[in-house]
Amino acid sequence: MYKFSIILPVRNGGEYVKTCVNSILSQTEQDFNLIVLDNCSTDGTREWLASLQNKKIIIYPADRPLTIEENWARAIDVPKNEFITLIGHDDILHPDYLSVINNLINQHPAAGLYQTHFNFIDEKGDIIRPCAGMQNTIKPEEFIQYTLLNKIEVTGTGFMIRSAEYDKIGGIPPYPNLLYADIEMVLQLIGNSYLAVAPDTTFEFRFHINNTSKSGGEKRLAAFERLIAYLKKVEIENEVYRDIIQKNVSTFLHSYVIGSCHKLIYIPEKKREGITMDRIIEVAKKAAQTLSPVISFFPEKNKSIVLAKLVDSNPVTRAFFLFYKSFKQRTF
Repeated sequence: MYKFSIILPVRNGGEYVKTCVNSILSQTEQDFNLIVLDNCSTDGTREWLASLQNKKIIIYPADRPLTIEENWARAIDVPKNEFITLIGHDDILHPDYLSVINNLINQHPAAGLYQTHFNFIDEKGDIIRPCAGMQNTIKPEEFIQYTLLNKIEVTGTGFMIRSAEYDKIGGIPPYPNLLYADIEMVLQLIGNSYLAVAPDTTFEFRFHINNTSKSGGEKRLAAFERLIAYLKKVEIENEVYRDIIQKNVSTFLHSYVIGSCHKLIYIPEKKREGITMDRIIEVAKKAAQTLSPVISFFPEKNKSIVLAKLVDSNPVTRAFFLFYKSFKQRTF
């Protein structure tokens, strides 16, 4: 029996999944198996995996097409080793990922969750930028604060979790398209302990600017509203959390509105599902009232949001903006 299980949910992974799997199999620490949750791939992904004839690879095919939430949820039901990590099919592990994580576990046996630093990469695999720096240990109250202040970046990939604890919390929460789900998951896992972080950069998280349109509609708003409901829940249950949320919620919501309005510019109107910048602002204002009714929150007066609305209001200005951005390294 191995110590680690790397869990790979996938549907039609194409060439990306080949790069991902090869990076997994190239680990210097070989005390692992690879569990593939194949979601009815039709592009040869499953056949390619089987052709490798690697005893470390265990494939669990779905018996029907599943949503992304349903497929990732299957991680609860499959046999796993003591520790697990989940990885997106287009992400890449460095050869020393498991070795670094194993050392981190030995150094911090009391931690509830383990993570390393990482890079954001684009569709071609070029580095966009490194993730925000993290301290060696992060307590739950610090995690909430850093999340609200946008000082920590949570991707879902790269976290090492005790299988028993993952199963105990019910796995990753089924947020629409899993947006914001990792925030709730992390807080649940470190609630009575802490997150241990290695300074090493050991994996690449792939960011697809063109995929913004796939999560820019009602599901993104629904996921955000679920996150707000969760923050309200922990605010009620924990006085320390409540004080942190009350102090930082305005910064968090302003950042959310700015980011969401800027993302909307990239999405063609026919793919927006009726979502407008005014609707985003309305949802954020409702969130402010839910979490901290006493704060004054008027994001529509923010210069960045005013500019975004101006750019988006005219097809010519929007086209010019997108043309200009195509020549610059995109951030998010």
